[in-house]
Amino acid sequence: MNDDRTHNERGGKILLASTLLLAMTSPMVAQTTPTTEQASLQDSIQAMQKKLHQDSIMWEKQLAAVTIKGTRSQFRQKNGGIVARISGTSLEKEPTTTDVLCKLPGMLKDKDGKPVAFVGGTPEIYINDRKVQDYSTVENLPVTQIKEVKVIHHPGAEYGNNVGCVLLITTKKNLEGLAIVENSGAIFDSFVSNNHDLDLTYTQGKMTYYGKLGYANWQGKWTEEDVTTHYINGSNGSFGSNGSSNTLTNGASTYLASSTLDCKHNYNDHFYWSAGADLALSPSQTIGVKYDGYNIKQPMPFTMTSYSMTDDHVDDHVTGNNKFFHYDWQHHVNAFYQGKFGEKWKMNFFGDFVKLHTEKGQSVDEKSEQAESNNFYLLPQSDGTVWGAKVRTNYEISDKQNLMFGGEYNHVKSESHTSYTPSDKGVALHSITKEDHVAAFAEYSLDFKPFSLRVGLRYEHVDSRLDYLPTTAGEPIHRTYDNLYPSLSLSHQVGRFSQSLSYRSSETRPSFEELNTGTVYANRYLRQVGNNELEPSKRHELQYQASYGDLFLQASYTYVKNYITSIIEPNADDPQMNTLTWINTDHCWNWGSFLGYRHRWGFYEPQVQAGIQQGFIKAVCLGEEKSFHKPYYIFSLFNGFHLPKGWYMNLSFSYRSSGTYEFVTISSVHNFDFQLYKSFLKDKLSLSLNVSDLFNTIRHKTDGIYGNVRFQQRKWEDTRCLQFRLTYRFNQAKKQYRGENTAADAVGRLGGK
Repeated sequence: MNDDRTHNERGGKILLASTLLLAMTSPMVAQTTPTTEQASLQDSIQAMQKKLHQDSIMWEKQLAAVTIKGTRSQFRQKNGGIVARISGTSLEKEPTTTDVLCKLPGMLKDKDGKPVAFVGGTPEIYINDRKVQDYSTVENLPVTQIKEVKVIHHPGAEYGNNVGCVLLITTKKNLEGLAIVENSGAIFDSFVSNNHDLDLTYTQGKMTYYGKLGYANWQGKWTEEDVTTHYINGSNGSFGSNGSSNTLTNGASTYLASSTLDCKHNYNDHFYWSAGADLALSPSQTIGVKYDGYNIKQPMPFTMTSYSMTDDHVDDHVTGNNKFFHYDWQHHVNAFYQGKFGEKWKMNFFGDFVKLHTEKGQSVDEKSEQAESNNFYLLPQSDGTVWGAKVRTNYEISDKQNLMFGGEYNHVKSESHTSYTPSDKGVALHSITKEDHVAAFAEYSLDFKPFSLRVGLRYEHVDSRLDYLPTTAGEPIHRTYDNLYPSLSLSHQVGRFSQSLSYRSSETRPSFEELNTGTVYANRYLRQVGNNELEPSKRHELQYQASYGDLFLQASYTYVKNYITSIIEPNADDPQMNTLTWINTDHCWNWGSFLGYRHRWGFYEPQVQAGIQQGFIKAVCLGEEKSFHKPYYIFSLFNGFHLPKGWYMNLSFSYRSSGTYEFVTISSVHNFDFQLYKSFLKDKLSLSLNVSDLFNTIRHKTDGIYGNVRFQQRKWEDTRCLQFRLTYRFNQAKKQYRGENTAADAVGRLGGK
């Protein structure tokens, strides 16, 4: 930061001193005839004035050529979150908004290249108080339009239990007129994929209109191998180094089932669209409405090779040509009102209506050498409707105190059907789920330098009912929950050093898929069945954050009661048949620590991230209680090069060690990525080239054990790919729509987006 103000003050003081000296002496000289001494004094004064004037000129010239730069922290703690300045910093030079978000404190890239919190998972993203419904909105937002981003790693009482991290993006002033963003890309791996979308915004006076139309086609291939081993006649055995090698005692028997799924060509067609408008009723009141939807078709033909063994004897060998088929569509209408009343009060109202449909068909054509062949069609489908509303009010008690309170309501109805063709291949199931969710929240914040305090409380009432049709298919399940969830955050900042300590209580309710007791066919030796006796899991989270300049530290501890996890159990009637289901464990806990550093030296800007996660969970395995607690480590290094004439290059390396996650041991994985970016026409046109998994090193391997069952999975996908992206932006305006999706939790549990 230039210190020109200090320089001008110094020069001004010199000129002021000479002027005052002249003013004091001039009247005395004019009153009398100057003596020799007076003349000599006047000459001395004039010489001094001349010298001071010359010195002032010299000072001005010297100081004009000198720039003194001060250091201002790019990140600061504020109201339970970390505010990152984007405008005027090196982050403003990042190629895309996604790159910016992934390099914020405590954030990483997930397997799809999108931002994910090291603690908290996938974030909920808002742009100017408007919840992002489609991530392409983030991808198409120009980095140069972003003013700052607030990262909330521990969301307060306002946010639902399913939200572990929030990103609040604030943009610069809107531009009037027509804004156009056209985005086209192509991905080259085993096949060629492409995506295109057109985003239009028109602002004139009090009105803003906007619309989007997009299409994406993704193609690739994958191979998945599943191996399951379990004991039936005894539990005094031990698993060997692989699924087929075991040491057995007391007459125990080993049953092995293995399936390999090979998808040579997986593809989907994704259409998405949106339209809306908002109106400024007055400088302090705004209303708006928005409609968005999508349609996804995804056929996945694959070949399957399976076999089963009892001890070392092959019982059956199966081959087949099967097909998965996913079909989803969704329609969503959102309306909002924002108003400010006087200098103290603000109110926001949001309303939602969502209609969605999901189908997950599977065509099975299996040829068995020793047993009956399978040839049937399985079609699970569901239809869901969500009504939601939310009101939030802010009262500014003083310039240091604020009170926020509000409430929300969601009504959900889901109807599920599972059918088999022919009908004798499975049990058809028809179920209806209804749920009413009411919440009230309040949060008080106090700023007393150098500290700030945030205290919140959230109340939730849930009334859920599951009915089967016909009623003979199962007993109805009716549950009611009433819970209070407190949250607390204390922040401290002195100069460039800031820190915060926060606590949060939350709850995770089981999804409708996890509750549905209908049978879903996975492969010849594996079925999926829900558990309607699942209880919500309750979480207690403690988190500490600290930052100093470019250095960021995060540490967390989480305790979970009634943790929901998936397991594989053997079928008592068929030794080779296994069932995937969900259970509540008594409790588990985990801790993690994350350290990040980012700095720029000239054209070179590295970013280093390192972290550790360790979970603790227990289960009975082979008749004995066993704990799973092996930690895993992460490390990443981003090497950014800001080159002349708008060029940017980044070579990154990421590594994750092996470790345990629940009852599963995950293998280590590492990869290199390359990125080249160039902007043209004052950032209106940009071209990017990305190479993911440069050396094709990503392989996913898991090995788990629960009860008398050991399960292994190996999966290979198209991870090495070349991606081109061309983006044109005209009149880079931002959307004005400020609505917030109040139905996000319910829609996610129904399987929507």
